[in-house]
Amino acid sequence: MRRNRSLLISANALAAAFVFSACANQPLPPLAQIDFVPTPALTEQQSLNVLADISATLESAAEARDPELLNSRVYGPALTVRASQIWVAAVRDDDSLITVIPDTYQQLIIPVTDYWPRPAWAIPAVTDQLQPPRLLAFDQSGPRDPYRLWGWVQLVPGVTMPAFNDPRVGSEEVPADDASLKVSPQEAVAQYAQLLATSGDSPYAANFQPQADDPFRDFLATWVAAQQEALAGERVEGTYTLTVQPAEGNSVRAVRSADGGAMVLAELFTSEQLQAVAGAVLAPQTMTAQALLYGQEFTNVLTAEYTDMIALYIPPAGSPDPITLLGYSHIQTGAGVTLPESQYEQYPEPTE
Repeated sequence: MRRNRSLLISANALAAAFVFSACANQPLPPLAQIDFVPTPALTEQQSLNVLADISATLESAAEARDPELLNSRVYGPALTVRASQIWVAAVRDDDSLITVIPDTYQQLIIPVTDYWPRPAWAIPAVTDQLQPPRLLAFDQSGPRDPYRLWGWVQLVPGVTMPAFNDPRVGSEEVPADDASLKVSPQEAVAQYAQLLATSGDSPYAANFQPQADDPFRDFLATWVAAQQEALAGERVEGTYTLTVQPAEGNSVRAVRSADGGAMVLAELFTSEQLQAVAGAVLAPQTMTAQALLYGQEFTNVLTAEYTDMIALYIPPAGSPDPITLLGYSHIQTGAGVTLPESQYEQYPEPTE
């Protein structure tokens, strides 16, 4: 009886082996095509953890007044601005000009993306000083890199922000040359820079909200007029030049809003040059400029560099609505008392 059972088991095993061997020689059916649905680059909790690390880095660098401590979690225009603010604080022994960025958040905007760099945005809570909230942009350069703060703007008081998808779903990242908008993000930034440089005297003005509704354009136009007027007198006659242009490199970030438009955050490079007649002395007008010129002897030349950041809303293509300013940051990060070498021929010494 046992022998028969053993034979039966052996026979079954042999049959199974034969079937398996026969199947192994047959080509496998093609794998089913799977549609991979992109997911948000970060969860809400991951975003909050990243922002907590960034906040701790900002705080420790400010307390130590050591810009080197920023490098692990801050880069790009945010690093330029924060390092300059720490330098000014050290020179003045006063931290009041360092931008306050709260470590609690009222909104997270997380993109859906499957490539790097991977950006994200956050709007902190209102500061204790009741300043308007800020919009932060942070991103990850590569899969093994930490997320770092790239830039920020202060939102325009009373501005209505566009709506975005729930962070658990994610919002679409928009490339700089996207053609689904009224104007591509890259082109909108270039047009806006020209508006700033020309005090609104630009063929692109019709694409944007009126200057009276744009506090950055209005501020810069008023500032330029004041500088030009100051250099128009008999005793301090001279020239004033303002240059505004998009920063080079990867200086534009954009994310799709729920209505098909886009929010754009971009860096601008702004410089101004004042030159009075020989023998005149031009003194800096702000505490930041005074600190940045620490140790330099004033002359008839004064130059300033600003690291500017802007946030724009661009409507979808075909919309009659204008491109609007959501927020901006205008921080002086450089100063000098001589003209750059390339500018000497443009600004020759006045003749008697």
